[in-house]
Amino acid sequence: MEQVRKKNIKLLILCLLNIIILSIGHSYDNQMLLFGSLLLFTGITLIANKKYFLPIMLFYLPWSPVLKTGPESFTFFTLVVPCVLVLITWRFFKKELYRIQYLFLLFFFIGYTLLVKLFNGFSFDMSYLFFIMMLIFIPVYISIYKQEIDFETCVLYLTTGVLSACISAKTLMNFPHMLAYIDVYKWEDIGLTRLSGFYGDANFYSVNIIVAIASLLIVLYKTRTSMLITLQIISILALLYYGMLSVSKMFLLCIAGIIALWIFSLVVAKRNIFYKFGVAITILIVSGIAVANHLFTEEFNLYLKRFTMISDAQSLTTGRTDLYDMYIHYLFSNGDRLFFGEGLTSKLLNGKSSHNTLIQIIYQVGIIGSGFFIVWWGMVGSILSNKVKLGPSEILNLSILIFACILPWLVLDMLYFDEFFYLTLLIILARNYLTPNSDNVTSAEIIAHRN
Repeated sequence: MEQVRKKNIKLLILCLLNIIILSIGHSYDNQMLLFGSLLLFTGITLIANKKYFLPIMLFYLPWSPVLKTGPESFTFFTLVVPCVLVLITWRFFKKELYRIQYLFLLFFFIGYTLLVKLFNGFSFDMSYLFFIMMLIFIPVYISIYKQEIDFETCVLYLTTGVLSACISAKTLMNFPHMLAYIDVYKWEDIGLTRLSGFYGDANFYSVNIIVAIASLLIVLYKTRTSMLITLQIISILALLYYGMLSVSKMFLLCIAGIIALWIFSLVVAKRNIFYKFGVAITILIVSGIAVANHLFTEEFNLYLKRFTMISDAQSLTTGRTDLYDMYIHYLFSNGDRLFFGEGLTSKLLNGKSSHNTLIQIIYQVGIIGSGFFIVWWGMVGSILSNKVKLGPSEILNLSILIFACILPWLVLDMLYFDEFFYLTLLIILARNYLTPNSDNVTSAEIIAHRN
């Protein structure tokens, strides 16, 4: 087991070295360095043991918008998936892991969306093909590697990837040519600046941070070493700092909900009083140091400025209620679209996105197609889940991650983004990880005890 943990760290270091090369390549707009880093990324994903594929993709998820040689080129993050699918498919059929109901479900959805496309006069596009590919890839991958995918490894890679991307984006934003990748929103009249990392939207930038924080809180529930508890709390505070730079109302509301759930779960958890007292004291000390150094002062001031702009429901939701009304009115005024959707296209209603994943799903595939997603995720869950019943404390902790993953769906169109698949998988992995009386030990603890 220790050898497996060593490989985790070695592979993570290789990923970090790669994104350093990528960052330097982007900072100097050096095509040779960029191409080299993209080749290394491709090599890591294709050569490494495929049980690490999900952790690797979680690491690179916040880097995906810059895994390219130019602003208009295609991201390598998506291109590696079909290559990995080809490499592992033979194992899938060799072990006879496939089931006829999986194939029937997939063929039904492909046929259904193609017919809707044909009826509505829409053609194929790359986003449709890659979406279908992910529907194929996820069940194949987890069927083969479900016993080897480790939740703690996924959290370690996700957290490291998110923090490194935040640091790099904040540094690279000072280079004028990087503004094609990094959007900085400014309201100069009130002195408000919002950062969005490598994403074009501050809320999308916040999503990975929110999920990383929730995942760390779940690992914290299982951690027993005081040094590691401190490191995890420091990591959470660092993520909070970068998340607050987005000045996103969604981020603030999600974090408030997550912290409230976590405090409640900590109170009712079946852990000894010394553990609870130690966690509380550690949080107070680390938070006190942060406050004493005015770490969050500027961020709090930015949020105060943001909230002074709120005058009604429209300003509170940044105009989203009008978009919801527009889409809902359209769907209920067009019964065919309500039941069958548009057929998974890039078409937007009046050129505007719905800013709500649930509405987006119904708009794209209708009520009938929405039923497919429920069945498909249920199928994925049945493949990956260990089927062990959780206790009340574990359910509370799991609800933290569910809240973190699903709540952003209410304000963002997530369907076509990789987060829709990779982050949702974390919920099922977390459920297995939280199984009562499990012998899971954090990877960092193994290394700490070994040394």
